[in-house]
Amino acid sequence: MRHSWLLCLPLAASLAPVDQIKTLLKLGRIDGATGYHELDSGFCNSVYRVDTHKKPVVVKIYSAMAKARCAPACRGVVDEAVGAAGLGPQIHVRTDDALVAEFVDGETLTERDLKDEETALTIAPKLAQLHALPIPPPLPQKPALWVGIDAMLACEGDALDASLLRREAARMRDAVEACTHADVLGHGDLKPSNVLRLRRGGITFIDFELAGPNYRGYDIFKLFRTSKLPAASDASLLSFVEAYLGEGATQRAADACLLETKLFEPLTWLEAAIFFSFAAATLPEKRSEMAALARDRWAAYEDCAGAGFDAAVRNLNNT
Repeated sequence: MRHSWLLCLPLAASLAPVDQIKTLLKLGRIDGATGYHELDSGFCNSVYRVDTHKKPVVVKIYSAMAKARCAPACRGVVDEAVGAAGLGPQIHVRTDDALVAEFVDGETLTERDLKDEETALTIAPKLAQLHALPIPPPLPQKPALWVGIDAMLACEGDALDASLLRREAARMRDAVEACTHADVLGHGDLKPSNVLRLRRGGITFIDFELAGPNYRGYDIFKLFRTSKLPAASDASLLSFVEAYLGEGATQRAADACLLETKLFEPLTWLEAAIFFSFAAATLPEKRSEMAALARDRWAAYEDCAGAGFDAAVRNLNNT
């Protein structure tokens, strides 16, 4: 389903956390809330569009799942930095529990949208700009990918074999750290639904709870990873990488970035399997659904984590 920041459900005031929202708006000196709408987006958090006498704003209230993966001092830090750089919504209020951001008029992308070369190539230079931003000081030096994985693995569940997940996470980490570096400000969850196509033209990024120092290849592959559509071709990925690196990049640099991107295919599936296993343990009312998704992502991981991954590591080490 395509999600839109315009597709939302009007709420009776009694169904929205009105007191909490009003407190947040007061912190941002935003007066005159006139309506509350639950946005048709936001898997892990509660997200509302709040109409005011001036402009609408978006209020995001973090769930326990989101908080478990991001320390209080780090919440909203990247959202703020990215908003200030013009690559995401501007942030009006940031607390340990919530964000208030500007309402951006646009719709989230889908896997199918990434099959359109023009759309994909619009994202590439913006992602390069995001990756070039300084990493805000409160964030840990440890790559955000491993911060999130370690936090989720600390929550024991039985949707998948926890010891097997830990073993595979350690194997992936050893392999990745031997041949690449987490030296960019990564989004961390760059699926198409976290990219907005703006009504006025262009794109912007949203939802930075998993952002921090990370691997550029992880962001790029997750953007193109598909669950139902055919996988992106090497030619499509290379075109994106060339646009991402920009004019002046050598073919050698583009080929190396492509190899690095493809290296992360198994890790995008492993992280998803760990996430849904974590969700199954955290959301008992959705345990069956989450456990099924965990098994599906684990199967996808097993399909690409064998000899092909080992060859990708060797190829990257030889560049």
